Amino acid sequence: MSSLPFWEEKCWGRVLHCFSNEQASVSYLEVLEGNQCSRHYHRWRANTFIVVTGMIVVEKWKQKDGSDQPTTTPLYPMDCCTVPSNQLHRFKVLESGTIIEVYFPDKVGCKVDLDDIERLDVGGPIR
Repeated sequence: MSSLPFWEEKCWGRVLHCFSNEQASVSYLEVLEGNQCSRHYHRWRANTFIVVTGMIVVEKWKQKDGSDQPTTTPLYPMDCCTVPSNQLHRFKVLESGTIIEVYFPDKVGCKVDLDDIERLDVGGPIR
């Protein structure tokens, strides 16, 4: 991985990875309306979305295979939502904006690793 900070282009916008170590990671997301990230989970890290501008919806599934209906949490400016490790989730961008994303270990013995992601599908335009 590149040294921090660095920008990474995504199908839903782009992300500036600002800080990362084994205990925490902070990223700045620029998200584009009409797009979504992949359905995915992180084995070792939880993440918190903090909306600065715009609007997203966070979807969370109880079943790791996504066979159940997700719960949805709309997030407006200054709202936040935490997704625990091992929970299938994704976000959908309903209004372009900026988000702060914080990763942290939520279980004893776990560490933050930016490569800790298991994807079930690909992101892109909201389907």
